[in-house]
Amino acid sequence: MQPSPSHAEETLTLRRVIRASQEKTFDAWMNPEHLQHWWRAKESLQTAITEVDLRQGGKYRLGMHDPETGKTHVCFGEFREVSPPHKLVYTWSWEPPGMEVGETLVTVEFLARGDDTELILTHKNFPHAEARESHAMGWNGCLDIFSKYVQG
Repeated sequence: MQPSPSHAEETLTLRRVIRASQEKTFDAWMNPEHLQHWWRAKESLQTAITEVDLRQGGKYRLGMHDPETGKTHVCFGEFREVSPPHKLVYTWSWEPPGMEVGETLVTVEFLARGDDTELILTHKNFPHAEARESHAMGWNGCLDIFSKYVQG
């Protein structure tokens, strides 16, 4: 019998300080009007889908299109907690033929730091370290583009 994954394999935590108010940063994170400008893992991708019902129990569906391959990668889930402008908690799954990692959980905290906002993203319940690392690459790309967009 294989040992169960360690906590480190199951959880990804990323932090960024955004030079924008907590309210502006929170709004840009899940507002479809803003998402279309930043939600993609790298600049060469295009934001293709931004469907969001931002309320507890509401659903979302986001898609990144890769013009090179013609594939659109779509994630979806449900909001478990919506506490503007402080915190969001939502489930995260990929539509086939996406990554086969099952349902995971994303928590995004927006902490006021003077005129700036510290964004803490915690994505957990990965089945293995490879899935966590793949998501780390994607989230880091998203956060780079998000930071430029919000601060721009």
